[in-house]
Amino acid sequence: MAADTDTPAEPPNGPEPALDIGRHLKYWKMCLQSPLPHHYLSNEGNRMALAYFIINSIVILTPNSNDTNTENPLITPQDRRKLRQWVLSHQHPGGGFSPSSSLVFPLQGYEQWEPETGSQATEPAGMANAPGTLFALQLLALLADEDDPEGAFDGVDRVQTLRWLRRLQREDGSFGEVLRLLPGQGWFIGGGYDMRYCYIAASIRWMLRGKVKEGEPGWVEDIDTERLANYILSSQTYDGGFAGSSQEEPHAGYAYCAISALSLLDRPLETTTHPPAPPPLLSRIRDVQAITHWLTSRQFVYLDPPSPEPSPEPSPDSDEEDPVNFLLPSLSALSLSPPDPILIASNGRTNKVADTCYTWWVLAALSNLSQLPLFGDWSPARMFLLEKMTHRIGGFSKYPGGPPDVYHSCFGLTVMSLMGEPGLRKLDGGLAVPEETVAVIEKARGELLRRAKIDDKAREVVELGVKMRGTRPAWLKGVN
Repeated sequence: MAADTDTPAEPPNGPEPALDIGRHLKYWKMCLQSPLPHHYLSNEGNRMALAYFIINSIVILTPNSNDTNTENPLITPQDRRKLRQWVLSHQHPGGGFSPSSSLVFPLQGYEQWEPETGSQATEPAGMANAPGTLFALQLLALLADEDDPEGAFDGVDRVQTLRWLRRLQREDGSFGEVLRLLPGQGWFIGGGYDMRYCYIAASIRWMLRGKVKEGEPGWVEDIDTERLANYILSSQTYDGGFAGSSQEEPHAGYAYCAISALSLLDRPLETTTHPPAPPPLLSRIRDVQAITHWLTSRQFVYLDPPSPEPSPEPSPDSDEEDPVNFLLPSLSALSLSPPDPILIASNGRTNKVADTCYTWWVLAALSNLSQLPLFGDWSPARMFLLEKMTHRIGGFSKYPGGPPDVYHSCFGLTVMSLMGEPGLRKLDGGLAVPEETVAVIEKARGELLRRAKIDDKAREVVELGVKMRGTRPAWLKGVN
């Protein structure tokens, strides 16, 4: 049985380290207000993702509005408006959002653009992609005015985005990342076969579509949810994990995406007011016991590596920044007594080293399977994150002793929130944002659907007037 996460047990050698919220907020303030280090230049095409990591982390660390320490918010109302304008400026007229300002094409370039066919004399350079669209919608909800949560999606073209999303689905049920119109060949779906895109598609659909029947205002043709579910379910591997296909190596990140996508396809539209029942699609996983075992097996007792001997510089092709940290260095060091205190780390694949984000992928996947108690006592995993992965300037690193970065720092906080860390907002394991933000998404979606009904009534009135007049006035020429 899992330990009480609000009051972690005190280890034998003294109290556990505390999460220094003030230090972490200083780190995120620096990331928000100052230029990021040159190491982030390779992520120029993923600015929307960087913004999500920063804003989401600040919201997780910020006390609820009914707490006392909210006089000087890190993100002021004026900054919220500016950031929302920046996000909306990345919306593509054909649906979706571009992931970076460098991919935004001037709107006047779309004067002849036809959203459904994508055709015009000169194909525009702007391009939306799946991750950029998900991060944009999450950011709009995270940056919503607290007094107007219903307006979080103001400016979002819900219909075109859902149509664009539908075009991203392949015949086998999987999803790609981007669309490109090839002359004489129609739409090309790019981005490879990646379980992350399946998760992103399920997330966007849940955030925007709503429960609208054909013929009702706001109805948009749905993606093929059954084919998507079958594609995901067929990707479980022989040892229980999930990968891009059943013949590939399983990965904890893919397991999270597969499980979360299935959960979101079944998820009720209002989960913050009505606790969701166990999603039926998860019961269709071929071997639930095997995936549960595989996920819990990603945990291991972390061992500090021995002092390194002088050696040549590591190969630039190596993707492991730290020596192996889950095996004893030699048989002579073998001991039947575990280290004290025990630190529990997680990896993403069998026989790989510890990494901050994998504690999140594993724990959140178990959470979405309703198997969170199997993770056991939080204390050793929490100790590992705070003692080995937290940096002295704030944030979390990818590996022990490394520098902090916004990706691992964000997911270090999300997993600590799932563990019930005091002082952090409670997180939704399916959408990776605070539960309060999920409530904003529900209200914003409802407002878009309400406006669709009003617009539909307005069109009926306009058409009735046209019929009575017999001609369409000049000022109505552009009205559909």
